[in-house]
Amino acid sequence: MVEQLRHREFIGYQVYTTQRALAKSLDHTLSPFGITSGQWNALNQLNENGAMTQKELADILKKEPATVARLLDRLVKRDLVRRTTHPEDRRANIIEITPAAVELLEDIEPCVIARADLIAQGISDKDLDTFFTVLNTVRENAQASSEE
Repeated sequence: MVEQLRHREFIGYQVYTTQRALAKSLDHTLSPFGITSGQWNALNQLNENGAMTQKELADILKKEPATVARLLDRLVKRDLVRRTTHPEDRRANIIEITPAAVELLEDIEPCVIARADLIAQGISDKDLDTFFTVLNTVRENAQASSEE
């Protein structure tokens, strides 16, 4: 008889449930600022990488273009990003972060750092290094197996 793995024993399930808990914790941290974790991630990517097309942002975020378009609509309404027509392709938009968004990210940063410290409480630097090494290997293996 083949030993059956229970769902909770799969790496993917453990990573999924952990990711959900981390996202909920981050959303709780960001809620006083009126921003979601997805919006915060998009703003951080634009802040770190500079202006880019919506498609490039969708690729970085690993989200569908329609999902990113809706996310950007909300950020445009809050004057956190600007959308301009691409100079060489009228069908594409260039997205850039606004000074208001930079200021918001600066206000958020200490809260996110405090939350990250709380989440890592009781975990040694050595264990965190091991965790990240294993997590990177799992991600690489999953990516390689999905390309087969």
